[in-house]
Amino acid sequence: MSDKKPSPTTDREAARVRTLHRTTNILKMGLASLVPFLFAYTAYHINTLEVTGIRNLNCGAGDNQVTNGYVHLENGNLFFSLFEGKDEAKNNGLVVQFEGGPGATAFDYPFIGAGPCQLTPGGEPSLSGLTPAPYPWTEHANLLVVDFPIGAGWSYNTSDQSPASTSDKAAEEFDDFLQVILKQWPQFQRQPLILSTLSYGGTTGSHIASTVLKRNNEAKDQFWPSRVIKQFDQILFGNPYADAMSEIYAQWDVMCNTSPKGYNETICTHFRDDLTQCLDKLRYIDEVENTKELRLDAMKPCVKSPEIRFEAPLYNRYNRKEPRCYPTNLCFWWMGMLTEMMNSREMREWLGVTHHVERWWYAGPAMFRFANEADHMQSAYKLLSPVLEAGTRLLAYSGLEDTMVPYLGTISWMNRLPNPQLKTFRSSSAQTVSNDFFQGTVINPGSDVTLIGIEGAGHLVEQTHAALTQEMIRQAVQGKNYNPV
Repeated sequence: MSDKKPSPTTDREAARVRTLHRTTNILKMGLASLVPFLFAYTAYHINTLEVTGIRNLNCGAGDNQVTNGYVHLENGNLFFSLFEGKDEAKNNGLVVQFEGGPGATAFDYPFIGAGPCQLTPGGEPSLSGLTPAPYPWTEHANLLVVDFPIGAGWSYNTSDQSPASTSDKAAEEFDDFLQVILKQWPQFQRQPLILSTLSYGGTTGSHIASTVLKRNNEAKDQFWPSRVIKQFDQILFGNPYADAMSEIYAQWDVMCNTSPKGYNETICTHFRDDLTQCLDKLRYIDEVENTKELRLDAMKPCVKSPEIRFEAPLYNRYNRKEPRCYPTNLCFWWMGMLTEMMNSREMREWLGVTHHVERWWYAGPAMFRFANEADHMQSAYKLLSPVLEAGTRLLAYSGLEDTMVPYLGTISWMNRLPNPQLKTFRSSSAQTVSNDFFQGTVINPGSDVTLIGIEGAGHLVEQTHAALTQEMIRQAVQGKNYNPV
């Protein structure tokens, strides 16, 4: 054995090699830990915001700033307009408004009373023809109007994009959109966030609230999340279609068993003959298996032709106090005016709308995508249970003259929400309220889960009861459900 000792140079070289190995391993571990972050960062940058114009809207009530633009997502492009709150209201909160359909534009609300300027009967369908709205939501909050889902209103997709055609997948696109908005305007991360929708928005809105909560919870477990964790403080559901079983049965009950009856006895018998089979198929979908094939099969006994639904009734399905109307675009005085204004060159330039959209339709191609999937054959209301348990308030309001989504159907699914915290709602009875501001009924007033029925109102409460919906918004950003008592 050699008794030759290692030289100092050899020791230093060995130490250098060991240090190099340790450094390499640390770098490898560090890079491995960054992979999820880098992936999230890349995914985020797929979703980009394009501002197409920052405008002042002046209809005689002062300048109101409106920011228009697109959020470009992987599968399509969602158009929005942000109506800034007036004066200090811009610090109060953000109300995100979209419509039902699915596939109906959200741009009726800002121009029939929710925005600072509105169309008026007999007025000019143009920007210069708008008049001040007496009860704008922008007096109390910022209003973000979004054409959702992709294909509604000014939103669009190109030939190489495949937007969602079911509420669960569309909710993921909405969440991606909302994340871009919250990062672009960080002040909204600190303000109350209100989700407002109506009609089929009861289904799509339930999916959205559930998706936002689920993704928030997942992000809390990440070491370096790129997500803005922001939950809805309140959900406002107007005449919400959230459960196919409840609404289909309620429609038959209201149209055939309640005076004045909407259908003659022949049509009511036809409905009655199909009702048991319809409800059995929906119950199977709800409790056993939910597939596209089963949903399409359920449509056969459950869904009647447009002629039966709209032309055969003896009154206006959207408000039974009004005369029958068919086709349905004749049911609302503002529909033709809004269509003309939105398709004008003046409005396209003011909004900065892309050339990809040749024409604005109140109900866009998204409606056909969702119909082909029979998306409306579901019970989406059950998704609200964890959302409510997480602290989100729910205020559902319904026009008592509406037969499209009857008040009785909403009572039904709200009473069946699988949530132990709603025991007080189920044990409450409807209180009749009549004062100078409100006439109707309320269930569970002063709580975080409330249902309001409004006398004289039909499917679109904002159109006939603008002061009431404004008051709902005012109290929502203050952290309360509106209480008419």
